[in-house]
Amino acid sequence: MPAGGRSKTRDTQCPICLHSVLSERHAALCTEDGGTAIVEIRPPAEAEQRGAAFESVEEDVFPLVSAAHEFKTPLVVMLGYTELLLSGSVGAVNDRQQQMLGEIQESAERLQRVIQDLLLLCELRAAKGRGAGNERKSVADVNENMRELFEYWAPVARQRAIDYKFSSVPADPKVNVEPLKLQHIVSNLIENALNFTPSGGQVVVSVVECFWDRRKAKTGSLFNMERKVNYKINNAVCIVVSDTGPGIAPDHHEQIFADFVQLPGASARGTGLGLAIARRLVEAHRGVIWVESELGKGSKFLLLLSQTR
Repeated sequence: MPAGGRSKTRDTQCPICLHSVLSERHAALCTEDGGTAIVEIRPPAEAEQRGAAFESVEEDVFPLVSAAHEFKTPLVVMLGYTELLLSGSVGAVNDRQQQMLGEIQESAERLQRVIQDLLLLCELRAAKGRGAGNERKSVADVNENMRELFEYWAPVARQRAIDYKFSSVPADPKVNVEPLKLQHIVSNLIENALNFTPSGGQVVVSVVECFWDRRKAKTGSLFNMERKVNYKINNAVCIVVSDTGPGIAPDHHEQIFADFVQLPGASARGTGLGLAIARRLVEAHRGVIWVESELGKGSKFLLLLSQTR
C-alpha cells in the first residue's frame, strides 16, 4: 500500500463486515494492526474441506447427460422453426399464435439451458482430480468482468425496482480463471439474488482485495503459531453478492451447493444445478464459495480466489 494510506480512509461501509471503516468493530474484524486496511477473510472450514461429500449422486447423472446430447439437435431445429414462424417469413401469424409460439420458444430455450448445465456438469466431473493446470493459463481482470456482468443484469434490476449497486476496488486485481467461467459463476449468484429479492429491496455486487491465509487452512496452524500480522498482504480477491431477500436457514448453507438441490419454496423452473456448477468451477480453480445468511435477513454469497501476480 502506498505511503500515507491512512489518508485514503473514508467513512464508508466495509463490504465484508458491513460496519463503518472507521469503527472499532471494522478494525477488529477486517484490518491488521496499524490501520493498513488489509482485509482478512477466513472461509468456513466446511467450505474449504467440502468435496467428496457432494459426489454421492455421480453415477445417476451420466444417463441424463447421454440423453442431453440426444436432445441438442432436435432442440436447435425446434428453435429455428419457431423463430422462422415468429418472423412471418412463411406466412402471417395472428396475435394468439404469436403468443403461443413465444411460449414454445421460451420453454425450448429453458430446456436448452438445462442441457447446457448437464453437459457442463459432466465436463467438470470428468475433469475432477486432474488438477487445475489448464485452467490457470487464463487470467481474468476482476473489476472489468464484474462491471460488465453488473451492467448485463442492470435492466432486470430496474424492471423489478431493485436497488442494484456495484463496488469495485481501486487496484486492478486479476485471478487465474477464464473470464467467461468467472462470469458464469457470478452471473448465477446475481441472477439468484435478483430472483429472490422483492421490489424495493437491494442487491450489491462488491469486489474486495483481501488476505487469505491458505497455509493455515491446510495445516491448522503454522508450528502452532499465528502468522505475524505484518506479513499479511492482499493475495486474494473476494467477490461478494448480497441481497435483502428472504434468507437461507443455516441447515441449508451446505446443501444448496450439491447437485440437483433446491430449497423449499424455490421456483419449480430451476434444476438445482446452478450453485452446484458454480461450486465445481470455483473448486477447479482452487477457490472457495460459501453463503452467510439467516432467515429474514437476506443472503451474502462470497467467492474467494487467489490473485495472480
